Amino acid sequence: MVGSMVGVGIFGLPYAFVKAGFWVGVVLLVVIGAETLLIDTMYGEVVLRTQAKHQLIGYANKYLGSVFQKIVFFSAVLTGYAALLAYIIISGDFLNTLLSSFFYGPLTGYSIVFFIFCSLAVLRGLKTVSWLELVFSGFFVGIIVLFFSAGLSHISIANFSGHMYSYAYLPYGVLLFAFGGILAVPISREVLVGQERKLKKAILYSVLGVGVLYLIFTVTVVGASGSATSPDAISGLFEFIGPRISLIGALFGISAITTSFLMLASGLTEVFHFDFRIHKLKAWLLVVVPPFLLFLAGMRTFVDVISLAGGVALGIEHIIIVLMYAKAKSNGDRVPEYSLRIPSWLLWIIMAVFAGGVVYYLFMR
Repeated sequence: MVGSMVGVGIFGLPYAFVKAGFWVGVVLLVVIGAETLLIDTMYGEVVLRTQAKHQLIGYANKYLGSVFQKIVFFSAVLTGYAALLAYIIISGDFLNTLLSSFFYGPLTGYSIVFFIFCSLAVLRGLKTVSWLELVFSGFFVGIIVLFFSAGLSHISIANFSGHMYSYAYLPYGVLLFAFGGILAVPISREVLVGQERKLKKAILYSVLGVGVLYLIFTVTVVGASGSATSPDAISGLFEFIGPRISLIGALFGISAITTSFLMLASGLTEVFHFDFRIHKLKAWLLVVVPPFLLFLAGMRTFVDVISLAGGVALGIEHIIIVLMYAKAKSNGDRVPEYSLRIPSWLLWIIMAVFAGGVVYYLFMR
């Protein structure tokens, strides 16, 4: 659960909080964290009410029909493209931090080199394994502790003041993206086979733990760099906490996004290749070309990309999970280890909030 949530989204949090106002961001962190806990727990009940094992697309087809299955597929592909684009964008910042002292290169050039390397690796069938993701998640906890220790003496209370109402929306989508980890809920059920009653606690501890990590990381970065906070969070710390810590952070960052790019791009390629029976080369092109074209077309604002993906794609997925939860209550074929009691009026409010977010990000930004 933790490994599925902690990813590239965390690097966008400090910048989003600075733009909107730190305390606005903190309030939204608490709200989105609570919402994520509720949605993941609801999804967990759907999983436990179903005898067969699926992922979100399969559950949507079972309880809501083929139309919603296609909507979930669309949102999943949109999220995947946005994540790949975000990896391409932020790789330039990390590589620049690591290599600029040896030779100069434009951020765009670094990003293109990263894209070519990772895309060819995916084509050749190179992909990482889940235990490596877990190692990076554990390593990241250590990085956060290191950052906090190094940046504690540089934190200034004045950096937490100020706000810009015109950017108050920004942390919403970034936080939804950063907390996105519903992929791990069905997997967690498989891990806990025979102990499914522990799934609810696993979700609770994971979401709370990730929320605390996000808060510590954001407090450290914003407290140290203030208005100079960079979109990637790391490069802006260079002059505040020293080059060594920044280089360690950038090294971890590029390692983590390389791993994530390989896993995500390989997974999407297999979906197109095996599920839609598209030739492997064409499936690979369908995965890697769209985000790269968007990058070349000028979509290079990291925080805006993940904010849009969170506000739209994950907003849609959360609405569908609420609908599945309501349907599974009566149509499930298995007695669950836990059962939530959420009034229908609250479910409507939750869906209305997410629908409002989708409309806002699509038409009103």
